[in-house]
Amino acid sequence: MLHIFAKYAERDPLSIPVGAFVATVATAWALALGFVAADIWAITAKANQATRDERSAIIRLIGIADSPEIDAPPLREVLIRYRNAVVDDEWVKNINLQPAGSVEKSLQDIRDVILKMSKENIPGPVISYLLSDLDILQDARSMRLSIGTTSVDTYRWYLVISLTIMTVIAISSTHSDRVRAGVVALLIYTVSATLCLWILAIHANPYQGIAKIEPTILMSSH
Repeated sequence: MLHIFAKYAERDPLSIPVGAFVATVATAWALALGFVAADIWAITAKANQATRDERSAIIRLIGIADSPEIDAPPLREVLIRYRNAVVDDEWVKNINLQPAGSVEKSLQDIRDVILKMSKENIPGPVISYLLSDLDILQDARSMRLSIGTTSVDTYRWYLVISLTIMTVIAISSTHSDRVRAGVVALLIYTVSATLCLWILAIHANPYQGIAKIEPTILMSSH
């Protein structure tokens, strides 16, 4: 690219854009990169919050089931089954891209157990508390699945990649009369852009890649 512009510069020196022109395209690239980064950090924060909410709800529900006053082994059993189904089927197997039937069944089993408990000698406030935590559990799961399927808008990635290429072209054109300086400038920009895009790419989906959120956080409860 740089050598192509250098040939044109030899024929017509006045065709070389001024150096300040690079800032026009580079600023647009930096802004687009910033928008994508902001989206990624926001999505990651939501994913972490959803995981914490889901884990907390499981801990509270199991805690109530294990309490001497309630002593509800069936509730604990279905909660453990739900947690295992989430980790094995929805998180590891489906990468949180789609709901798993085993998780849906476990949720229904939890509802059935709580409704059965409501017909026994369990205080009404305890049943209300269980149902409230179940709602939190379901909301956290829905948020987790929503994040897994949406992630960052693909068109924003297209914009960043396009502006990355345009910035390379802009640097090449403004250095067409100084090829060696242009090579250095392109090398610096290429390394910087590659590093930025790589960091964003490994965080693009909070449930995939080397920087993914591990499901083991759900297993750290009881």
